[in-house]
Amino acid sequence: MTAITIKETDTYILSGSLYENTAADTSDVLGTLIYLHGGGLVFGEKTDLPSEYLEVLRRRFNILAADYRLAPESDIDDIFTDLHDIYHFAAGLKHENIYIMGRSAGAYLSLITARDFNIAGVIDFYGYFNFTHTDFNYLPHDQKHLSHLLTEDLATSNVRNYITVNEPPDPRYLLYLYYRHKGNWRDVLSVDTENNADKYRLTKNDLASLPPIFIVHAKNDPDVPAFFSRKIAKTAPVSQFIEVDTAVHNFDQTVSEENVEIYKCAVQFMADHT
Repeated sequence: MTAITIKETDTYILSGSLYENTAADTSDVLGTLIYLHGGGLVFGEKTDLPSEYLEVLRRRFNILAADYRLAPESDIDDIFTDLHDIYHFAAGLKHENIYIMGRSAGAYLSLITARDFNIAGVIDFYGYFNFTHTDFNYLPHDQKHLSHLLTEDLATSNVRNYITVNEPPDPRYLLYLYYRHKGNWRDVLSVDTENNADKYRLTKNDLASLPPIFIVHAKNDPDVPAFFSRKIAKTAPVSQFIEVDTAVHNFDQTVSEENVEIYKCAVQFMADHT
């Protein structure tokens, strides 16, 4: 792994981790795969992808795992600017195709990137493509036992007085849950669904224009409804959808033979369709 700087300003630095491919034959390399972590756009780390999955992905890709700015210290337009910088940095690394992969909120950002830039293929793990689903106005039902912890004091003490690009789940996951519990997650992100809705969502035409996309989602996901992935699978021109029979949102956090096979399927899908 090579640590790199994607962008540096007076107030923040976007860093990246570059993992070179391990292909025996360079002709087997499909291109550079940008990886964007999840975390509700409030927390997360670019290093959260288990090594077992990285090993699978590196057989056919160079991988760029990237930081992006996080809310509430930054808003969604700031994050969209980061997507521009990340894409163009990746495009400048090598003369090859650019792919993108994200999990949860990172999958949302991957879909936005595929809409706005020249992306050869998308790997979407339990993502979404708009903020208007009613479930997003409530605490995920599997986390209701934490509601007593989600206080104003908790929120205040976990907001930084500086721009942040890297926040571990403990304790910022609770900050994300606080916003969901209060029903103001979208407002914290400054998502304007009234005056500029199409900027922050993929329309039906956008979905129909996506590059080849591999999609995975838990059947009974308590955080991000599987509706999103089902809709993409029906609308995107070239797709493969695996619906996992579980009620765990980020089910692949636990490395298993079954989950490693899903990653292998994702790589093979990209090799077959791009």
